[in-house]
Amino acid sequence: MTHAMMGAALGLTFTLALILANPAVAELLNHGGRAAAFVFVGTMVTTFAIGAALTGVVFILNEDKES
Repeated sequence: MTHAMMGAALGLTFTLALILANPAVAELLNHGGRAAAFVFVGTMVTTFAIGAALTGVVFILNEDKES
């Protein structure tokens, strides 16, 4: 659970950095409206959270095998 929360926070940070650093992404989100921004941010956060959760599961399973 903690890995998923860390992934969500990292995804949110990465999404904000991407929007601020890339004017093309900001322009696309500006033209898409509020719904497009929510879908974009939600997709990025979910992707990072799932990836971090799966990575955390792998780390925990490998840690159990070593001890």
